Amino acid sequence: MTHKKWTLLTLLFTALVLLAIVTVNYVVDPYGIYHFSGRNYNVQKSKNSDPYLFKTFQSRKYQPQALVLGTSRAMRLNPPLIKSLTGDNTYNLGLSAATPYIDLNYLQYVIKVDQNLKTVFLGLDFEVFDNNYPNHVSFNEKRLNSSFYTQDLFTTLLSETALKESRKVVMDNLNKTTDFTETRYLGDGSFDENLVYPPYTNQNTLQTLPTSFQLSASSMLYVKKMKELCEQNGLKLYIYISPVHAIILETYWQNNLWGKFEDWKRELVDIAPVWDFSGYHEISMSSLRNEKNYNDLSHFSKKVGNLILYRMLNKEMKQVPSYFGVYMTPDNIEKHLTDLRLSRENWPERDKNMSEILDNY
Repeated sequence: MTHKKWTLLTLLFTALVLLAIVTVNYVVDPYGIYHFSGRNYNVQKSKNSDPYLFKTFQSRKYQPQALVLGTSRAMRLNPPLIKSLTGDNTYNLGLSAATPYIDLNYLQYVIKVDQNLKTVFLGLDFEVFDNNYPNHVSFNEKRLNSSFYTQDLFTTLLSETALKESRKVVMDNLNKTTDFTETRYLGDGSFDENLVYPPYTNQNTLQTLPTSFQLSASSMLYVKKMKELCEQNGLKLYIYISPVHAIILETYWQNNLWGKFEDWKRELVDIAPVWDFSGYHEISMSSLRNEKNYNDLSHFSKKVGNLILYRMLNKEMKQVPSYFGVYMTPDNIEKHLTDLRLSRENWPERDKNMSEILDNY
């Protein structure tokens, strides 16, 4: 065999191997990017799936009319409900620990790739506005600035890691086990409430809450830019503050952050009206054990997310408690903040050690 033929055969064999690897990874789709799955097969995806990666792909492919942005708490807003209330196909692009800078970048990205977008739901959380709060390690700005990011294609289709993940995903799907996979996210980007959190989750959350806070001027500017971007593109923007649990609110209070929590709200309403669902009320003071109102200490449930949507969209108002959700403006914010301070007196657990009451709350 001549050297030329040997080289050609080697190249052909290499190409066939690479094609086989790409085909396997594309068909199995271990990270849930290419949607090669169905209701009854290949549903479970790798525990190592990165939502910062696959939600970028899915939001472009989904071409939604309505978009949800925010942290993992925003993942409790239910796209099927939004569609039933508004008629708009919706994708939930909530991302764990997303800062306003990350939200702005994803909004710019979706506007660029989605001609159908009409409405944006932006969830805001106090913690991520801290000046020292870092952007998530999985956030990759280059991914959003390119329609053809070769690193992602290589990582998900050609890498040895992806091939190993494909094998694990196939095993779990065939055996109906969850050794290597989970269904943390639904196809619409929202959180799957069937996922069971480890028992130490709530204590870990409590330990990571801020003990100091310096409001980031840049983060406030990014919120303003998102508002302006929506106005420039004719998009309806709903901004809301999450209904965090009373234990988290009390931690703010005991760490002397309540004044900064209020100042944050004041600065927000100087930018745009904001729906405020936080406060000491029946929902936020409810037990964590029944899981009806909260999936865990940090995250409200989709049931509560539905109430948020009903209030903001002025639908099914009979289902929404009268105390839940105040539309903050410069005209009413001071009265609202005073009411929230007074509402703390309604919680019998105030002033107690939150770590001690958490496990049995």
